[in-house]
Amino acid sequence: MEQEYSKENARAYIKQRFMEQGDFLILKEEVFDRMLDRVMELDEAFMESSGANDGEFYDDDKAFDFLFTEMQKSFEEQKMYCMRFVEDYMDYSEGYLDSIGAIEWD
Repeated sequence: MEQEYSKENARAYIKQRFMEQGDFLILKEEVFDRMLDRVMELDEAFMESSGANDGEFYDDDKAFDFLFTEMQKSFEEQKMYCMRFVEDYMDYSEGYLDSIGAIEWD
């Protein structure tokens, strides 16, 4: 059964997964929270510009490239963490969408 997408629920789910994984506990929580909010904002911008919000194909590789590039620009001091952060974010975001039945697998 598909549930409605909730940005707040998605954020809580994704943050919990990051905390369970533990690799980013080295960051101050306020920095981590800013990074999470920014990557979610960028993902939404990508989905809008690519047409994914309107049913177009979501290209993981293009999304990753966009998110990674923009996160490096936004977080110069945490640049070395951005690749893994974006990879993990994309996995956890997909996990959230799958958990609410919002993904159609081809």
